[in-house]
Amino acid sequence: MAAIINQRVEQGDSSMGGVKPALLHKISGHVARINDVILLSKDEGVWTASDDRSVRLYLKRDNDQFWPSIHHFMPVAPTSLYYSEETYKLLVGLINGNVYEFSVADDFNSMTEARKWSCHAGPISGLGFALSSELIFSCSRDKSIVWHCSENSNKLGSYLLDNSCTAMVIDLPFVFVGDHGGHVTVLRIVDNRPNLVSKLSAHTNSITTLTWDGNKKVLYSGSSDNLIIMWDIGGGRGEAYELNGHNGKVTALCAAPAAKRLFSADEHGKLMCWDMECKRVETPEWKTSDCCQKCNQPFFWNLQAMWQRKVVGLRQHHCRTCGSAVCGSCCDNWTTYPPMGYETKVRICNDCNGRMKENPQNFNLTPLAISHEIRTGITAMHLQETLGLLVTSGQNRVIMIWDVRSVCSAPSGSTGPSTSSSR
Repeated sequence: MAAIINQRVEQGDSSMGGVKPALLHKISGHVARINDVILLSKDEGVWTASDDRSVRLYLKRDNDQFWPSIHHFMPVAPTSLYYSEETYKLLVGLINGNVYEFSVADDFNSMTEARKWSCHAGPISGLGFALSSELIFSCSRDKSIVWHCSENSNKLGSYLLDNSCTAMVIDLPFVFVGDHGGHVTVLRIVDNRPNLVSKLSAHTNSITTLTWDGNKKVLYSGSSDNLIIMWDIGGGRGEAYELNGHNGKVTALCAAPAAKRLFSADEHGKLMCWDMECKRVETPEWKTSDCCQKCNQPFFWNLQAMWQRKVVGLRQHHCRTCGSAVCGSCCDNWTTYPPMGYETKVRICNDCNGRMKENPQNFNLTPLAISHEIRTGITAMHLQETLGLLVTSGQNRVIMIWDVRSVCSAPSGSTGPSTSSSR
């Protein structure tokens, strides 16, 4: 029987306490998948883009209900939105690669088409607007990133990736683009010319979402491999930390820089809030070996050793805390280990299990995240941290607005858990 070593930690007792997001409003009415949502900060409203070709703005009325104030149909399905509340500009990216700019009326009762760009040959997967530089960015499944001048609509530059672009965030002069190959390309835009800074590679499946913490200069990437990776861009040491809490494709990420929180959601409807103020530990690289590094039994592909010893080869596993390549008998222990991002139970080897039992004071297993089940897969999410509000759209075509002020203001373990197995 597998050993479970973390029973001293009560389920749900996290570094943020037992707080949960509180559901405030539900908005229904869509007849097709909702591809993007944006929550307004100055007015109580929500922008949506749906596969039924509609772009809608829901505003809260006096009866405390949300009703569509704008209901505009695009030529084809919209896939991405960007709204600038300073300029009342709405950018809409379409499945055919076109990008539209609309001017929204001050009373939010109408939107007028200002211009259109036919700049991509595939669905738009990301939009951005740099107001200070007057640049509009778009990326597409056609592998390209393009930027235009917001004043005269002139194309100022482009960059071609090796794989389809799937997500993008901008903090000029840097542009971060995730792709279908699981990589994040980091570009520096200088005089409208792109310079490749780095390509971040750790995911084993396509990037699905990106978010940026401008205070800490940290990039978060979510992927179809169920994993979230925190890239310490500003630290300059190339550190990356894994966050393992989802059992399905991560579909949305939202950073709350002031509160030092990260919100994540997946295709099964699990909403998580991560404490990013605590000290994190990098996960070790997985070691390679033809035999178990604990008992020296050969793995099933080591035919020579199997023949010489007249034994059947064993399946290889990896200890999540030390990275050793081990057999099932030497890795028959399961535990969470939040400092390494493991909020769900993972395999650890007998040696690491022994160290945790002998020196429990060195291994703080207090959860560093809280989770909430929404019971429907989440397709898009947007956070307004100043209001303490989060909006999600589900596979059931229902929009939910959540009060997350208690989650963002909950005390966190700023000193971080102690550990003896850092890299």
